[in-house]
Parts: sequence; C-alpha cells; structure tokens
Amino acid sequence: MSTAETNEISSLYPPPPPYIKFFTQENLEKLPEYLKNKTNRDNQGSATGGAAEQPECALDFLIPPPLPPTSQYRAFGSVWQLKDQLPDLKTMGLTQLYKKASDEDTNNYQYKIKELHRLLKSLLLNYLELVNILSIDPSQYEQKVDHIRTILVNIHHLLNEYRPHQSRESLIMLLEEQLEYKRKEIKEIDQVCQQLRDKLANLDRPTTEPDVEKPDDAKQSATSYDGTIERRG
Repeated sequence: MSTAETNEISSLYPPPPPYIKFFTQENLEKLPEYLKNKTNRDNQGSATGGAAEQPECALDFLIPPPLPPTSQYRAFGSVWQLKDQLPDLKTMGLTQLYKKASDEDTNNYQYKIKELHRLLKSLLLNYLELVNILSIDPSQYEQKVDHIRTILVNIHHLLNEYRPHQSRESLIMLLEEQLEYKRKEIKEIDQVCQQLRDKLANLDRPTTEPDVEKPDDAKQSATSYDGTIERRG
C-alpha cells in the first residue's frame, strides 16, 4: 500500500466514500418500494435455501449495513470495541494491588474510594522507604521505584473506573443548574406578565371626569354680579 493510501485511511477526516453519489433525491424516493421488494425476495431465498444476494443495485448502498457480527468494528482506520470497557490490569500484564470487585461492588463506588485511600497510604509508606534507602544505599533504589510506579498505575486505573460515576454526578449537577436557571427565568417572565396585566387593567378603568362649569351656572353668576368693586386699602 502506498503512503498516500495509508494517510487516506488513517486520517482523522477521510474523504467521502465513492458511493455517496448514489444518495440522490430520486433514489431516496425509490428506496421504500425497493426495500419492500427486497424483503420479499430475501424471505423467498431463505425458504428455498438460496444464497444471499450481493449488492448490485445502486439502491443497495442506501440501506444501512447490519450490526458487526463481532465485538469490534473499524472506523477511521482504527479498531473500536462495541462495548466500551476498561481493560483489566492483569490483561495488560501489570500487577493489580487492589482486590477485584465482586458483582455487588461493581457499582459500589464507596468500595473504590476505600481502595484509593489504602493505595495512597501504601504510596506514602513506599515513598518514605525510598527516602530511607537513598540515605543508606542509593544503589538499591530501583526496586522501590518500581513498587511506587506499580502503586501509581493502580491508582490511575482505579480512578478511571470511577469515571462513569463522576460523569453521572457531573451531568446531574449540570441538569440541576439548568433547571434552576429555567425556573428563575420563568419566575421573572411571570412577574413581567403580571406587571403588564396590572397596567392594562388600569388602562381599562374609567377615569373620573374633571368638574366643568355648566353654561347655566356661568350665566347665573354673570347676572348676579352687581358691578360693585370692593376697594382695598
């Protein structure tokens, strides 16, 4: 295989597959009827023991492929597991210092916290022993460093087992924050709506008319005036 082909397979975003040209509007409209006829042909072939039909029509490329028969699949040049499971330390050829969780302790994260505390104490003890060895005979440090490395690998692996619980708790916290934010927004919207209702209600109320002097009253006051002017001073 050439270098160009290798880069094309293992690149992060490879070019679209060549059969993308079959995904046209015309083929999409023909697909339901084709699937119905294909199902009938497959049932007849299974009854007669015939071999499975190879994809020959362009519409076959529009049908999603079946699930992988094995527990692995290949995508973007890499092999992936159908079930995302953390490999065991013994499977990777490493020493596992904490006891294997039973079926009851699989989702018991208090058990993992307890094991982490125990490993941390062992790490501190081995570190003190390493300091003691370096002060007496520095040439004997290698074995103790390997012990510390093994403890750190176990701590890291145990923390990775704790990730699902951490992810769920983080998601719960995020959803609670969003829920509280939405409730606060709804409360503020209700307050604004109530203020608008009050203002509209005030606009609908009839306003009291100001006192206006009637024409008869004005005429009466004019005729009653005798023309005398009171002098002051």
